[in-house]
Amino acid sequence: MKKRTGKYGLTLIEMLIVVGIIALLTAMIVGIARRIDNQSKERLTENTIAIINTALGQFKDYGYDYNDINYRGFVFPLDCSDYGIVDVEATLNDALEPVGGVAIGGVGTHEPDYSGCEVMYFLLSQLPECRTTLDKIDKSLITSKGSNNQGMTITIGGQIYPLLRIIDPWGTTLRYDYYDETFNLNGMKKSRRTFPVIISAGPDRIFGTSDDVKNR
Repeated sequence: MKKRTGKYGLTLIEMLIVVGIIALLTAMIVGIARRIDNQSKERLTENTIAIINTALGQFKDYGYDYNDINYRGFVFPLDCSDYGIVDVEATLNDALEPVGGVAIGGVGTHEPDYSGCEVMYFLLSQLPECRTTLDKIDKSLITSKGSNNQGMTITIGGQIYPLLRIIDPWGTTLRYDYYDETFNLNGMKKSRRTFPVIISAGPDRIFGTSDDVKNR
């Protein structure tokens, strides 16, 4: 009587099917995890922008006058978006007229796309009410590091401060957009917004795309 030999193990086709199913499930899990992570970061970004909105409102209502910083009556922090170091220094010198002038330094490499947020953060942080509000921002989203990962500073009237700015959870500096008719370079005037626009580039880290997060 012949014994029937049993077949154990998988054929090549069966193995390929199993591998395909595992790959599909892995892709689905990774996609879901990425989406959950982005949703969490979007909520953190929206919360951060809401905090900045509150601080901007306080700045407008406070009276723009504090200690030795001469705000000269501008409604919101100056818009220095995309300014290089020289232009930022010139704008703040014209606006604040500090004794000893303004100088950006430190060992960090400065990029023009930092400037708007840096100037906004510095001017807001000089007012006690605004500074208390800004303290609610997650500390992981505040940095003074340049593109070479080294710290930057700003000296105003002989006083040295870290040159801080706010980044979103994806690592991109927030954009502060408010055109002020009074304070700008070379006498050129731009239209002034009724309220500043704060923008995060979102997960793709590119401004002007559908995943941007903004205050309005």
